Amino acid sequence: MNERILILSGIQLSTNPRVVKEADTLAEAGYDVEVVGSLLEPSLASRDKHLYEDRKWKYTVLANAASVSIAGRFKWQWSRARFRFWRSAGRGRFVNPRQLGYVAPELLRYALDNPADLVILHVEQALWAGVHLLERGRKVAVDVEDWYSENLVGDDRFMADALRKWERRVLPNASYVTTTSHALANALADAYGCRIPEVIYNAFRFAERDSIDGETRDRKDRGVPSIFWFSQVVGPGRGLETLFDAASMLDMPVELHIRGKVSDVYRNSLIARLPENLRSRAFFHPQVPHHQLISRTAEHDIGLASEIADCRSRLLTVTNKLPFYLLAGVPVLASDTAGQREVAEQATGAVTLFEAGDAKDLARALRGLLADRAKLGSAREAALAAAERTFSWEKSAPVLLEQVRRALDQPRKGANVAGTIA
Repeated sequence: MNERILILSGIQLSTNPRVVKEADTLAEAGYDVEVVGSLLEPSLASRDKHLYEDRKWKYTVLANAASVSIAGRFKWQWSRARFRFWRSAGRGRFVNPRQLGYVAPELLRYALDNPADLVILHVEQALWAGVHLLERGRKVAVDVEDWYSENLVGDDRFMADALRKWERRVLPNASYVTTTSHALANALADAYGCRIPEVIYNAFRFAERDSIDGETRDRKDRGVPSIFWFSQVVGPGRGLETLFDAASMLDMPVELHIRGKVSDVYRNSLIARLPENLRSRAFFHPQVPHHQLISRTAEHDIGLASEIADCRSRLLTVTNKLPFYLLAGVPVLASDTAGQREVAEQATGAVTLFEAGDAKDLARALRGLLADRAKLGSAREAALAAAERTFSWEKSAPVLLEQVRRALDQPRKGANVAGTIA
């Protein structure tokens, strides 16, 4: 098998684990796979290297913030300045593909110069490139991890119409579409008249559990229940304010552990929400490489998936938090969004729902779990069972492989997407 598959992302490999899992699966199945991304944070260069080194697939970097050559440094500075210019100049007035990220036109150019039997699109930059590829009769597929046009908040909402236009052109014409939940799949089909996308949950290999080290590095007092939340970036709009307010309402001590990149200002604003006697029990940890994260997650008692209703995409998708907690064997407190309800229904006993943004309801849910250690133990067992049964990459990989095989067996279409692209 020598069919060539090109995966377009354009963002940092270590911040896009879904692409890594996809590339591994396809390469292991015998396809010639290449991933195209960027190195945007030099501090993550070693993590990127850990992910692509000695893999069966090729990784190509289009924008490199860690370049050491004079030409490379100039190219990076120019890319960054150009992105900032377009974001500032066009905000609220017009949309240019340069506002989507650092390398949208470069992704298109690379795909045209390096033809593949199938191009799989990830994130907004690649979606834009996909419209042009379809115009030229190229075979494309789309993985919709977030509903791009419905995932904008604040000043970025001006791009929604353009993203919606590109989604309307690509999704119905793609060889296949995958996404992260049945709730999001049905919403996309309703919005664009496309086939209902196949669901591939944001899950990880169950075999990753073999790397759990059994150590306690985050927690300070094993006798005090521990609540854990992680992300690449810690900031507003993620439900953490609700957690800190809920902790203030408990009549029992808890440790709060937050992992991710956080500013001093935001960290202090969260701690200030706690009464003085609880502030010493709030801990902020730096990011760790993915292969270490499962160990640091497994040492906690409860994982928090606190998505809030600030945009439609977050209501419908399932991020990697909830499946990852299940994989680590950690019971989950999840806000009551459509996507997370879907997981809760399939992970009976492992996921407790609370009303999004409601600190009192979160405090109620916490008391219910923490007051009964036997219940907490049963929830841990249920989490592992759900991960093994449904929410593991081993269960998702066959769905991906079937879609790719069908796409490659389809005859290539001619140019089928009309219109000039903004």
